[in-house]
Amino acid sequence: MKNTLWRISIVLLLLLTALIVLLGLYLGSPSFKDKVDGLLNKDSEQPVSSETGVLSDPAAGSQSFPQNGSGIIATVPDGQTPGTDPYGSSNMPSINGNFPTPNIDPAYLSNELNTGYDAPDPSAISVPAEVAGRTGGEGDLSADVSTLDDATADRLEKELSEGNTGEGLEFDPMMYPYYQMIDDASKALYRQIFANAQDLFDDFKAVRSDVTPGQLRNAFTAVFNDHPELFYLDTKYSAGLRNNGTCLEIKLYFNNLADNLNANKSVFEDAAQSLAGSGGSPYDLEKTVHAALSDRNVYSLSAPYNQSAYSALNNGSTVCAGYSRAFQYVCQLAGIPCYYCSGYAGENHAWNIICLDGDFYNVDVTWDDTDSTPSYNYDWFNKTDDDYGTTHVRRDLSVYLPPCNGTRYRDLESDPEGTPDNLAPVGEQQSPDLRSLADYGLSEEDVIRDIQAYYDKALDMIGQLGMGMNSVDIPVDNEALSDQIRNAFDTNTVENSLLQPILNATGARQVDVSVTPEDLTDGRVLLHHSVTLR
Repeated sequence: MKNTLWRISIVLLLLLTALIVLLGLYLGSPSFKDKVDGLLNKDSEQPVSSETGVLSDPAAGSQSFPQNGSGIIATVPDGQTPGTDPYGSSNMPSINGNFPTPNIDPAYLSNELNTGYDAPDPSAISVPAEVAGRTGGEGDLSADVSTLDDATADRLEKELSEGNTGEGLEFDPMMYPYYQMIDDASKALYRQIFANAQDLFDDFKAVRSDVTPGQLRNAFTAVFNDHPELFYLDTKYSAGLRNNGTCLEIKLYFNNLADNLNANKSVFEDAAQSLAGSGGSPYDLEKTVHAALSDRNVYSLSAPYNQSAYSALNNGSTVCAGYSRAFQYVCQLAGIPCYYCSGYAGENHAWNIICLDGDFYNVDVTWDDTDSTPSYNYDWFNKTDDDYGTTHVRRDLSVYLPPCNGTRYRDLESDPEGTPDNLAPVGEQQSPDLRSLADYGLSEEDVIRDIQAYYDKALDMIGQLGMGMNSVDIPVDNEALSDQIRNAFDTNTVENSLLQPILNATGARQVDVSVTPEDLTDGRVLLHHSVTLR
């Protein structure tokens, strides 16, 4: 009996010793702890050994997005499995049962999303011949997510800091919709990525180690789509995971505009602010920005930094992503809600959604820029989703942007035949709501009454501008003088009278000037000038 009790005591003592040793290893060795956690969690979370993904659109999330009366709030269905392959078809959500969105994993989105967008059938999408060369410029966001060996993970655990976590940052739902679409864990990453990008801090420990590759993807794409001012942030990222799937390291990449960021930011902000401060109603400013970006840019797939707003605001050549991000940023500066929208128009494509007086409209500056004379049209300006139904379809998180059903500012400029829709029929009197000189802070003393005085005034005002894109407003006495000045630009007689003197006065290598007239009260005309000095 004594021998039996003795043997039992020895066994219990050995078991207790083993448990103490294992507890010590669990608490003292990160790699051992990770392995145990991975075994315990293997049924509820899929380990990721490696993943190299290519993304084409942004993600966002967590509160309901403001409605304009035409959308509904939907709750993501229960039972979605975190970590399922977002590129597979088994867990691929669709909008209204119509169009699959392959880069969305609904397990990592807000519970409340705007699902009012009615996606057209992508097989019915066709690209008009006149814009056929202006698709395929919306670049993919590339992700390199890989598993770290234990030694590297342990080293990085000790060496990396979180950098700027962005704790306390808030983002207005009307201005930054993609942030509202993602879940809370993705929001924490969004704030950290945004804050560290601002600080040019490119390698840091994830503020949330329990996030999945899907949440990383959502956070990165949401930052890219909400913040065109991060023009120096490259469209790729990488992440390092422990072997149990927990996220440890996040890396950002910057293009070489970051090498002299203060100077490049100054030029970028000057160009954007000059347009954002051009005055008038939100609709007037929208037209000004639309005209300026069209006048100043040539569509080119080889344009430097063409995925950034910098290319369209400062370089003179870009693709749809550059047009759209520049348009978005200037509108944001002016306080106008404007969103980057990505989707499909024969190939990957990007355009904008803008909010005017509470209603939403589609705007495709890329397709409106003709690169010829005249340099732009309004064929794709302030259109509804039905108008875009056979040419554009949203993809990925852009499907959760508000539906575009606004009519008040639709087709105010021209109809498909090029005739202004807002002209009264022949024999009927128009009563346009014209602005006055005083509305622009001008007086009769500012009015120009002959073309030489115009040249002198334009030279004086433009000669004081810095490099980059700017705007100048000059009031003239009547429509006849306005036509005379515009004809001088059309026939290039301004080269010796104005353009060369501007180069001499500013030291610039190149100057581009375009003029858009606005009729004022009392027969006056205000000439809005878009000016780029390089």
